[in-house]
Amino acid sequence: MQRHTKRPRRILHSSSVNLALACLQRRNSSVTNTPLVSKQTKNVDLNALLSCEIPIPPPSEIGMTLHWLAVDGVQPSSFLNPQEEQNYSVRNRKETLDESIRDSSSIALRQLLPRLVSDELQLYFSRITHALASRPEVAISRLANDAGIQELVPFFTRYITRSIHQSMNNSEQCRIMIHCIDALVRNRNIHLELHLDQLLPSILTCIVAKRIGSLDDNHWLLRDEASEVLVRTCSLFGEKYGNLRSKVIQTLCRALDLQSGGDGKLGKWYGGIVGLTMFGRSAVESFILPLVEIWVTWENSLKEKDGEIVFGLERCQDALLYAMAVYLRGMNTVEQSKLLDSHKISEVFGDQLIPLQINNTSSDYATCFI
Repeated sequence: MQRHTKRPRRILHSSSVNLALACLQRRNSSVTNTPLVSKQTKNVDLNALLSCEIPIPPPSEIGMTLHWLAVDGVQPSSFLNPQEEQNYSVRNRKETLDESIRDSSSIALRQLLPRLVSDELQLYFSRITHALASRPEVAISRLANDAGIQELVPFFTRYITRSIHQSMNNSEQCRIMIHCIDALVRNRNIHLELHLDQLLPSILTCIVAKRIGSLDDNHWLLRDEASEVLVRTCSLFGEKYGNLRSKVIQTLCRALDLQSGGDGKLGKWYGGIVGLTMFGRSAVESFILPLVEIWVTWENSLKEKDGEIVFGLERCQDALLYAMAVYLRGMNTVEQSKLLDSHKISEVFGDQLIPLQINNTSSDYATCFI
């Protein structure tokens, strides 16, 4: 204190201030013989401290850990996962929300918010959609190769599905949308797993729809291209979703309900045959060969019908012949005789299969035999 106050000599007040600052008992100058002793600190037993319950837990070190949220769809009973009471309350809230959604028609689900996308991506989306109307080849090429457009996939999916739904009377516009889907599927820089539930129904609609476009539109080409895109999509995502291919084939088989007559279903039958043929020889053997007897019915109808119906029947016959070509591909004459009833097949198709069999035989003997 003397040093801080810059006094030339020490005084009693300075000593009192020093004692007060050191939290000690003030001592007068008259009791100089009393020793200055500080309050003794109580010894603490560390074992007792560790065994007792601390009212306030110590802070944990910040870090990250891994744990299983679910194993085979079942949540493990771990302290890191929500308890059963919490799950029950969450399920109750979800059921209440579902009921309120069903009751109220004003609630819109899966709202896409363009304002959350950057200005550059919004400009990209607008230019692609405008280019699809004027220069579709350029726009489709960009969709198949550009990277960094994952955030726009939900917007492109909605745009494509709405365009197909609104353009069922214009097969050329549907073809452009099918090419857009094909471009998105072939683009290795984006992921479509979460949007297959919207894209696959649009593809199947273009394949098995009862009527697409006007009388002059080439909807047959649309069904062929959509079938190719469908098979490519199933091949790409079939390993991740084991039941994808089976559900698609089931939908195509429902389109091949040949027992329900009607000339208006020729496009639907054609799409079903072409779509199943694209899945290969096993699909043809299982789902198309049992229906080859419909060829005789089509032959009889060709003699009675005229105009567009005749052209539709001929296209269905072409699709069925192509399915037989896929089935016979790579088979020699011996294998054909073992797997097929030659008498029945000859009664149904007649001489139509001879060119297909010649292409599959390599020996002169087999060619002369045919």
